[in-house]
Amino acid sequence: METMTPSSDFNMLRLEAPRDLLQITDGTPTPDQAVEVANPAIWLGSMVRKQRQAESDLRQLTQLCGNTIDRTDQRMLRIEEAYQTLLEGTRYVYDRVKANEEIAEAWVRSELANAANAYQTLAQNVWQAILERTQEDNQRQICQATQLTRVNDALAFLAEANTARSQNLVTFQGNVELWAADHQRKVDNMERELRQAREEIR
Repeated sequence: METMTPSSDFNMLRLEAPRDLLQITDGTPTPDQAVEVANPAIWLGSMVRKQRQAESDLRQLTQLCGNTIDRTDQRMLRIEEAYQTLLEGTRYVYDRVKANEEIAEAWVRSELANAANAYQTLAQNVWQAILERTQEDNQRQICQATQLTRVNDALAFLAEANTARSQNLVTFQGNVELWAADHQRKVDNMERELRQAREEIR
């Protein structure tokens, strides 16, 4: 599996199947699996960038740690758990697009914010782990600046996710209200027809 990457065309987005954590850390080559989306939603573009960034950061941490990553370390467990949540979200989107199916509004309302929170957790923990393993002062300053950038990116993604969730909720509520109004019209028509039928019987 591969990460999701932006297409060079502004109105097109190239979605590549997200890699699992093992493929990222051991560098396993993967077949090219990609689909393109025309006029993607803003949140989808953000998700693509965050997925790609998470993979890049994880590779950097892996290179720094070599084979010394402690799988029982609580921070590493939080990183893996956060990446798994982000992976499941991007995999859901990739599979829907590949199957030419609509992304469910319920998913956007409930899961997109989870993916944004997962990215925030992952970015914070990955860069803290990188910072702790960096000795040179100049490199530490670069790491701190990068960590701050990632946290800001995560907050922006979270804001976009919340906006998308709110927009979908408004759309959903609007659809419910339209359905309710249509249903009420049908009930009114049936009651009127029933009254007419009763009058005719009399």
